[in-house]
Amino acid sequence: MSWFDAVYGRPGRGVDPNEPEKKGLARFAQMLGRDFGQLIATNFLACILILPAALGVSLGVILLNFPFTLLAGILTGLLAGLGLLLMADCCLRSLCNDPSPWMYRAVQTIKSRWKAALPLGALILTLLGGLCFVWAFLFAVLDQGGQYPGGAVLVFLGFDMLVLAVGGSLAVAVLAAIPARQAKLGPVFRGAGHMLLLSPGRSIAGSLVILAGVAVLIVFFPVSTFWAMLFGFWLPVLVAMQIFFPVLRRLYELDVEAPETPPEPDAALTEKQKRAARRANWWHYHWGLVVAAVVLIASVVYVIHGLNTTIDPDYSVAVVTADTLPDASVQRLQAALEDYGQDRNRDGVVLVEVNVYTWSADASLTDMNSQMAGATRLNTDLANGYSGIWILADPAGFEEAYGALSEAFGDDWESCLYSWTAVPALADADLGSYDTSADGSTSQSVQELFSRYKIAVLNDADGLWAALTGQGE
Repeated sequence: MSWFDAVYGRPGRGVDPNEPEKKGLARFAQMLGRDFGQLIATNFLACILILPAALGVSLGVILLNFPFTLLAGILTGLLAGLGLLLMADCCLRSLCNDPSPWMYRAVQTIKSRWKAALPLGALILTLLGGLCFVWAFLFAVLDQGGQYPGGAVLVFLGFDMLVLAVGGSLAVAVLAAIPARQAKLGPVFRGAGHMLLLSPGRSIAGSLVILAGVAVLIVFFPVSTFWAMLFGFWLPVLVAMQIFFPVLRRLYELDVEAPETPPEPDAALTEKQKRAARRANWWHYHWGLVVAAVVLIASVVYVIHGLNTTIDPDYSVAVVTADTLPDASVQRLQAALEDYGQDRNRDGVVLVEVNVYTWSADASLTDMNSQMAGATRLNTDLANGYSGIWILADPAGFEEAYGALSEAFGDDWESCLYSWTAVPALADADLGSYDTSADGSTSQSVQELFSRYKIAVLNDADGLWAALTGQGE
């Protein structure tokens, strides 16, 4: 007898028709094993419907264009509303043990509730886009002055996000559960308020699950894209709907269908047929778990492979300039620096990481997106002390914005800077040239550009600066 027959071939204890419903983790595992296929399919459909909203709203936030953000939220939120409704309805159907085909039920749900789903999605996405814009705008403004928002501001914005999460999550849950004839915004909002009053603990707990799921997708983007396609929506929604379900069931008298009792076989089966039937039965209820396990293992292998193949730099050098340097010049600078470096981490490779931050005290010299991205990365570098050598196009502007030079060298920080041309190891390197016109008709030597730059050595513990200037000999 095989191990499969030994484990799964023995008679079970049977299921009493009056046996109570499973709860908690057991109930979640039951739904996952039974309905994994339709959860994945609905999740994929929801991703397609929500993708335009994610792209449109994020573009408006990145551009710091408030009218565009609101317009994108209103227009793309219409489709997103349908996606949210389908995901909530799929999870609710699983909780009710509804055996109907998922596609048929999805079509019926859209037909009966689209009039409420469209404006609800537009409202949620518009408010979410507005809050994200406020976050981005606040950080951008404060970053220009080298400041950070206070704790009270962060608490206020976080509370606003929580209010939106609670209101939006409850409204979508009610829209999926409310009778079709009442599927209008007024009854939906009243039902959401009734849920919050009837069970504030469950309402807030389920909404926090949704908020955490959305936060994971945002924080780990773009790595989270793969996660979103497979698990990103159905997993938090299913957990949240399971938390909401007792309240929804009480408010809208939802019926939970009892599982059907399989009919007795008409004829006796051979031993081979019994084994085949047991395997088919096991696969029917567990294929979702098998797929989830395969995906999880593949994800773990991918992460481990990335960790083992990533080469950590031995040194880190920062370049702060308003000019967009060509990649070839950055690579040449990196190679020139590596000639003076050592394999400090003993991985067999000498690697100097050159971090180019497109930033200027005069924001008109750079485009807004590059300025924001450069400032964010630059702040992170300074805060964590990644780069020891800083090549600065505008030391005075850099000091005025961040105060890093006076903090390292005192008030007489200007006398502690080095001229690029005073370091032969750098001034004699071939860094190529870059185009100064759109059609490429004129160009300038990168060395000529760097000849006006200054160098600040904030930390020479790694010995790279000593090697460049010959002090380590």
